[in-house]
Amino acid sequence: MGSFDWRRLSADEIEAHYNPRRAVPDFEQHFNGYVERSAAARAVLGGAYDLRYGPGPLQTYDLHRPKQPTTNAPLVVLIHGGYWRGLDKNTMTFAATPFVEAGAVVVNLNYDLCPKVTLDTIVRQMQEALAHVAQQAAGWGADPAKIHVIGHSAGAHLAAMLAAAAWPADLPPKPAIASLGLVSGVYELEPVLHVSVNAEIRLDDAMARRNSVMRFAPKLSCPVLIAVGDAEPPGWQAQSVDFHQACRDAGTPAHLLRLNGANHFTIKFAQADPTGPLGIALLRQCGLR
Repeated sequence: MGSFDWRRLSADEIEAHYNPRRAVPDFEQHFNGYVERSAAARAVLGGAYDLRYGPGPLQTYDLHRPKQPTTNAPLVVLIHGGYWRGLDKNTMTFAATPFVEAGAVVVNLNYDLCPKVTLDTIVRQMQEALAHVAQQAAGWGADPAKIHVIGHSAGAHLAAMLAAAAWPADLPPKPAIASLGLVSGVYELEPVLHVSVNAEIRLDDAMARRNSVMRFAPKLSCPVLIAVGDAEPPGWQAQSVDFHQACRDAGTPAHLLRLNGANHFTIKFAQADPTGPLGIALLRQCGLR
């Protein structure tokens, strides 16, 4: 049993704790902010867009490089959220800006979405993406030994799975991950079985178990930053609290950062703020401060 007993809740209460759109009724204004800021960032950053790491319709990524040529730069991989069934990389571009400006190469990933694919397929796509970017890194002026993976919401879950899940035997050897930045993530998936969004995600008991990274937290020597907003519902906050403890129990150097006043959607703006506590912590973890 974790720090929050969701099994005692009514169906409506479970929805309130584990469906961020229910918890933040004005979420659409934040989505609009993501889109507007990302469009502005693309105009400044430039980059190469809709490059491919696999055959799926959305197995694409954007590549952003510092304006000054680099060698052995950190490679920051961004993974968007959306409960594995919404949003895309175009809502994440603004979060790349602080890293590019600090001298990193940034890859902003897309992936196919539920219900067109399963969560198992999405995890496999992220593994294919990690193998691809590691092979390409040197050509971009980045160091394949300095891959830092940062995800928001469902993207945080996918980032954690990259570190913890079994690596497919048919892919190149698993690249090393230099750090994980996990922002407002979901790590134990059993509650999701009881939330309305599962009509699109289509998790069953077995799929939820094998993708619940809480149960096999990564044993890493690299740092893991786990961030959550203190304005998020207690059940959602408990996901980060419990995963932080699971990482520590596994011997992984994990740090839990609570963001004052941040909810599930505003924390993404905090992630992109190089002067705030979350932005500073992520930049420092990537060796950029």
